[in-house]
Amino acid sequence: MSSVSLKQAQQFLRSHFSAEPQQLTLIGEGAWSRCFGYLVEDREYAIRFGRYIEDFQKDYWAARFSSAELPIPEIFEVGEIQDGYFAISRRAHGIPLEQVAIEIWQCIIPDLVNALEALRTVDLKETSGVGHWDKDGTAKFDTWKEYLLDVEEDKPTQRTHGWRRKLEQNYPSGMAAFERGLDNLKEFALANVPRSLLHCDLMNRNALVSDGHINAVFDWGCGRFGDHLYDLAWFEFWAPWHTNLDIPLFRKALEDRWSQIGDTPKNLTERLNACYLHIGLDHIAYNAHTENWRVLQETADRMRELVNLPIQ
Repeated sequence: MSSVSLKQAQQFLRSHFSAEPQQLTLIGEGAWSRCFGYLVEDREYAIRFGRYIEDFQKDYWAARFSSAELPIPEIFEVGEIQDGYFAISRRAHGIPLEQVAIEIWQCIIPDLVNALEALRTVDLKETSGVGHWDKDGTAKFDTWKEYLLDVEEDKPTQRTHGWRRKLEQNYPSGMAAFERGLDNLKEFALANVPRSLLHCDLMNRNALVSDGHINAVFDWGCGRFGDHLYDLAWFEFWAPWHTNLDIPLFRKALEDRWSQIGDTPKNLTERLNACYLHIGLDHIAYNAHTENWRVLQETADRMRELVNLPIQ
């Protein structure tokens, strides 16, 4: 249902609300869902259609942490339709975070620091586990290291199931890069790190900027519990793909905040290396699944560059 058409969306909304949605338009789409904006009695909403209800359930759960620093749109309804699921939320407007102009990026760095600090300091006492969390805020791993090393698995329950066979058969050098990265991850991964709320996908049209401020953070399908440095590592890993963003300036602002509050992370380099490696390995697997060999190679090269892995 992630490929739902404008006509299908209109038919669903008309039958669901017994009213004609106004100004219905496609406003976004990703690998797993499509999103439409519409009006009902001058109120703006967004509806997403997708194949995986857990993504929408995670959005609903994460909305409880919405604040001025971490503006998460309210989810009004999550439900099932033929061949898929839907989620209705408040609509937010703005430019995707990763697409802002250089001068805008400099202005929103304080907001971004505030957002990452809000993620780091969220009260998680009613949650459990490490790694991907479910609709009830429960994750299945006991330690951060255990979660990170699970990246090598290729289970039938995974959306990317079959990636290992594709990689081994079609891109042996990519498989070799994966194995080298995994060996290094086993060295860097720490079992015990501060446990925080992570978004893990902030540079993929999932945060919007308007009037010089971040005004929405959504799509928590990749959300996890674990090392708060992962979201920083995400920006640093994908920096070459977004040359309009001064990532070193952002990192300095974040480090300045930690210094000001007396909470500079311990084992910073080791922990960031583990995050870089996991991001790289996870996306080698994803790009093998989608058979995007060019991006897979670029991802492997970036992982090696960041962690200073030898070329073999």
